[in-house]
Amino acid sequence: MDLKEKKLASKNIYKGHIVNLFVDDVLCPNGHESTREVIRHCKAACVVAKLPNGKYILEKQFRYPYDEVIFEIPAGKTDEGETTLKTAKRELEEETGYRPNKVEFLGTYYPSPAYTDEIIDMYYAEDLVKTEQHLDENEALNLMEVTLDELKEMIKDNKIKDGKTLAALFEYILKIK
Repeated sequence: MDLKEKKLASKNIYKGHIVNLFVDDVLCPNGHESTREVIRHCKAACVVAKLPNGKYILEKQFRYPYDEVIFEIPAGKTDEGETTLKTAKRELEEETGYRPNKVEFLGTYYPSPAYTDEIIDMYYAEDLVKTEQHLDENEALNLMEVTLDELKEMIKDNKIKDGKTLAALFEYILKIK
């Protein structure tokens, strides 16, 4: 059976700085019509960064939707015309003050495929050079240095809840380690 849905109509009901919300009418594979609410988002990148001392960079950052400080790896959205590789390098340096000399692609992550088209490319970086942190105007975060064993314990203890961080660490452990 062909599982693809056919878009019949699309209406942009909200245009924001980061996301746009569409309501689409679709024809389902079974011949019935339905509605899909879709958040359109630009691509993004995240990076598992290994320091020269063998530890990994983890960020503590307040996330408004959850009203909670959470643990994450460096990440951010792509700028116009920017590749996700460039995004990963830029965000790593802006958020942590480290520039990577070596970066490897780990994979692609779809955070919430039921309602958003957001795509996050995941990278691993090492051979880091200390530069200077350049946070965005309204960005606040604390950096931590943790071992791989500490990261695994944090995952087991449900301290790391961020999906991109979990996915990237999983890919890293499978592919690199």
